[in-house]
Amino acid sequence: MDPGSVPQLPPVPPNIGSIAGPTLIGSLFNYFLFGILSVQCYIYHYSFPEDKLLIKSLVYSIMTVEILQICMNGADVFYWFARGYGNLLMLDSTYLSPFDTPMLGSIVALIIQLFFCYRIWTLRKSYWWISSIIGLISIVQVIGGIGGAVLGHNIRHFSAAQAATPLYTYMWLVGEAVADVFIAIVMTYLLLETREKTHSMSHSIVTRIVRLTVQSNSLTAGVALLSLILFVGAPGTTYFTAPTIFLGKLYSNSLLATFNHRIFLRHRDEPFKRSLRSQESSSTPSSNNFFAIRTTPSSQDSYNKKPVVQIDVETATNNLNDSVEMVTKPPRFGNHF
Repeated sequence: MDPGSVPQLPPVPPNIGSIAGPTLIGSLFNYFLFGILSVQCYIYHYSFPEDKLLIKSLVYSIMTVEILQICMNGADVFYWFARGYGNLLMLDSTYLSPFDTPMLGSIVALIIQLFFCYRIWTLRKSYWWISSIIGLISIVQVIGGIGGAVLGHNIRHFSAAQAATPLYTYMWLVGEAVADVFIAIVMTYLLLETREKTHSMSHSIVTRIVRLTVQSNSLTAGVALLSLILFVGAPGTTYFTAPTIFLGKLYSNSLLATFNHRIFLRHRDEPFKRSLRSQESSSTPSSNNFFAIRTTPSSQDSYNKKPVVQIDVETATNNLNDSVEMVTKPPRFGNHF
């Protein structure tokens, strides 16, 4: 073959690290978070076999999507850094990344955000309009993610896709951040409002649930905003791809952390639960409330006949996860935490 007929590849530029680094770092974080997600899924499967079929389907569906995403991301990494080693044209190619990052990532975010919308509605039926607004915002972000994925796949080059997909990127990242902030605010308000109606001994339970809700939603919203800042503030680079690659894993881990957090709550508050079980309930707990309230007379308040509101820890921790069936026996991992 005539050497002159072989197409010449562009030379490797001195800033190759800033070109290849973001996708490599984002992929490494993606694998790391997938490992954590796998452990969380195993803990959930082993510890809560009696959860409702709906909850199990949600968890295993999310895990299936994440397995698909990590396989596609692995194909991207092989294409960029193995098959295309030293080839800047292949490194600039989007390959499968439009589908495994904005498309699957926005779908995972939609599923989890709609789950929290349903939780808000079950906590307070009159807040259906707030749940609807958050749901609409989440639908907007998934439209942006899918639209950006299709357009990015058609363009096929990172260098050109950033300038051609600003609208879809804004819809995707801004929508995710706004929905997460709304969820954190509304859930925190409802939980703190419930906290005021419960016994003082149960305040630590509500506080831990509030802290988990705020931390998980703040983390996903912050990473989405960071991706948007890099997209707008560093045009012509691939910096924004690093956080977007693993953004979906943050959503999935936050959902599994919410479910598995029941293990820690039960273990921490075991003495309190034993004291509650020893008391006679004067009213039947309602499964529609986030906290099952028991009203029992206190020795200090018996003179004034004032009821003391107490919280049923078992029902509270299970109702956190969308009215999951109460598991009367401790989880199998309960003694190890």
